[in-house]
Amino acid sequence: MNENDRELLEGLRALAADGPREAPGHIEERLKTEFRRQRRRRSLLTWFPAFSVAAAAGIALLVWIRSETPRPAPASAVAAVAHAVDPVAEEDSDGFYPLREAEALPAVENAMVVRVQLPVSSLQLMGVPVGDERADVNVQAELLLGQDGLARGVRLVE
Repeated sequence: MNENDRELLEGLRALAADGPREAPGHIEERLKTEFRRQRRRRSLLTWFPAFSVAAAAGIALLVWIRSETPRPAPASAVAAVAHAVDPVAEEDSDGFYPLREAEALPAVENAMVVRVQLPVSSLQLMGVPVGDERADVNVQAELLLGQDGLARGVRLVE
């Protein structure tokens, strides 16, 4: 231990012998203010990356959803497809073409109609008689869904 260390030790012992002391009020308030400022700054720095990531994910989701939104077919294309459907084909009184797979499903107790955008090629796969010349065009159709969520029929929306 060198001379400086001994002087420091003696000084600390003398302070300890005087007993506990309180800091003056203005120093205590200043320390509290500084601690609060540091805590606020630290909490902002902690949450800022999380907010940034959440905002970026939200923007990416919006861009992705907008890019996936199908564009409606022009009215002339819908009319052309509607005229290409064979009028002799089996059609229920409500305008729905029954799907082949629906015959094996249980009877419909509760039904729901959902409007969707479908390519004409999908209508052909469902058994709706549609001409081949417009297979790449999207058209609006309504699906008849049973209580199990499975499609029972489809009809074109004009």
